[in-house]
Amino acid sequence: MPVKTFKLDKPLDSVPATSLTPASFAKFGAVVSSAQQLQTMKNIPANYGTAIKLAKVTPVTNNFSNAPSGKVATTNVNLFRSSYPWKLVSKTSAYDGIYLAGVLERHPFSTQTFLPMGVDSRDIAYLVIVAETKSDDGLPDLATLKAFVAMGNQAVTYGPGTWHAPMVSLQQTIDFAVLMNENGVPDEDCQEVYIEPRVPIAFSTITTPTAPGKL
Repeated sequence: MPVKTFKLDKPLDSVPATSLTPASFAKFGAVVSSAQQLQTMKNIPANYGTAIKLAKVTPVTNNFSNAPSGKVATTNVNLFRSSYPWKLVSKTSAYDGIYLAGVLERHPFSTQTFLPMGVDSRDIAYLVIVAETKSDDGLPDLATLKAFVAMGNQAVTYGPGTWHAPMVSLQQTIDFAVLMNENGVPDEDCQEVYIEPRVPIAFSTITTPTAPGKL
């Protein structure tokens, strides 16, 4: 549900997309990445020795008991098929792609986890765009916009109330399984703001600017 349109006096500067890691994203939610979490979390043998379990790798939060309507939410898995929407720029640039971000949304009472399906773990897969929330009015602070490049073996969880852009595929097509809680009340399930003019997000489809190495 739309709550505001930001009409900017002048365009915002381009936001460079950097590598997505659990540490870099911690303020906004969580990253699910076996390549990274196998190194930092306790490994539990499972399935009669044929698997390793990493417990509670991301939060699943349902705060709908605080929603004004009092309507109970259900935990749902939705499917989104995302296609690439970016505009390519010169290959001689430090970045070879620009995405124009014009919408931010948040889910006030639920986490939202995006799990990419069928993407090679070595491929640059999608963009994650987030902003902090202003304390006075609860709207996004556009001065804090950040962008991250996610690999094919990374899922992301947005914390309850975290302002974020809709998922941006850097592949021709990516299917995302999306886990979240919903109660069917539009303003409680999802709130949106629009940004005019749109904010350019600069990214590389070859290597990320601060890549920590192969995942």
